[in-house]
Amino acid sequence: MGYGFLQYQTAEAAQKALRQLQHCMVDDHQLEVKISERATRTAEVSHKKKQAEKKQTGSKILVRNVPFQATVREIRELFCTFGELKTVRLPKKAAGSGNHRGFAFVDFLTKQDAKKAFAALCHSTHLYGRRLVLEWADAEDTVETLRQKTAEHFHGDLPKKRRKADVMEGILESMETDGGVED
Repeated sequence: MGYGFLQYQTAEAAQKALRQLQHCMVDDHQLEVKISERATRTAEVSHKKKQAEKKQTGSKILVRNVPFQATVREIRELFCTFGELKTVRLPKKAAGSGNHRGFAFVDFLTKQDAKKAFAALCHSTHLYGRRLVLEWADAEDTVETLRQKTAEHFHGDLPKKRRKADVMEGILESMETDGGVED
């Protein structure tokens, strides 16, 4: 192929090899040695992508980023190898639509089984090409609380909507007190 990769224990050892091997001849070919950008980039990115560590509070796991073509049966098959399941739920979008909302709750009979499943599947489990994101579900995690958390995550605390409502109310009040007449 004409290229190769070497990994050193320390950055200093890599720099020393870079200096010593640069432009050396191997089989009548001159070497061009570089520090791999991919290795340095993945080290930086890995710090950002760490999942927020949340303590286990029960036997229920929240599974996010579930592909829309996935079924309860497929989620059950994925998790049942780690222990006996109490329930597997895929909350629906709207009544009668048949589509789920892209997340699931998987509840095990024991905390130990849940812990085994979480440890085995939390790092890089893919279903239909999507990486599943596992979190410990709060005991009170319902569809409504998840909806609020998602809204807060994407829209903050929704202060803009409140401000718009306040602004509209202020305009209406000023129109009523002014009698709706402009000068």
